[in-house]
Amino acid sequence: MKFFIYTSNEEVPFEGLFFPIGSYKKVIFSNNDKQVKLFNQREGSIAKELLPDGIVDPSDQTICSLPPDDDSLFFIPLDMKDTFINKLVKGLFKTTDWTENTPQNKPSKDEIGLVGEDKLSQFYDQIETQTVLKPVTENSVEKTEAKQELLKLFNDIVSQDNEIDAVLVSTYDGNRTRVAYSSDPTPDRKVDIDAYAVQLKDLVSLLSKTQKVNPDIGLFDHVTFQYAANGNSAGGIIHVSHLSHHGDYTFLIFVSATAEGIEMLELYRNRNLSKIQELIDILLAH
Repeated sequence: MKFFIYTSNEEVPFEGLFFPIGSYKKVIFSNNDKQVKLFNQREGSIAKELLPDGIVDPSDQTICSLPPDDDSLFFIPLDMKDTFINKLVKGLFKTTDWTENTPQNKPSKDEIGLVGEDKLSQFYDQIETQTVLKPVTENSVEKTEAKQELLKLFNDIVSQDNEIDAVLVSTYDGNRTRVAYSSDPTPDRKVDIDAYAVQLKDLVSLLSKTQKVNPDIGLFDHVTFQYAANGNSAGGIIHVSHLSHHGDYTFLIFVSATAEGIEMLELYRNRNLSKIQELIDILLAH
């Protein structure tokens, strides 16, 4: 997929928001003021059906990446760029990285299927490409391998006799906290990993206020919470490490479903932290 961001001194010679060239894999969007305004007001939602189906990450059904073999071409007026890319495309394909190159020759009319001297061909002749956006594919294999290795490491940790029942990485994207990567659920001791992840945004807010009061206290690195047993629970422990170089709300979490083994969480965290950070750096790199 490529997005050619264009400018033109003329208005498109068609009515409506867009015009497909031969198929819906090659589409020119209108630079008509009313169409641009409507598109931006609706945050690009009216063009969603034109984009290809994403690849669903099994760890989070809402997170999709762009199919690597998609060859769609979209010609987007400059006034639509921010909405189209930031609201629509990046909102749908959250794990796909994008690269932006300034001016690049647009495809020839023959390449996109325009022939003759009709009004659309004449319009296409005179548009100017301001920038081109396309997905980064060079690191897709590296990221896939890093994810597989990270999840295997998490599951290997949980499978050992160490009172550790879950290992996960939690992130916050400005809208919601989510579990980005986690070990598989254990068959006998259940852990509600989402419940732990949601609490962490408030934790960083608290620590940020503490740091403002005492700037010399340093950045939050890691902390252990002990939960008391009650009638419905045997208690539990979570060990939270702040992966601050990936943002204020990115955490590595070790969870025990019981109140035992607090030393084991610290031990396995220290033993595996450098390798986990190495893999997370690959997966969360932009």
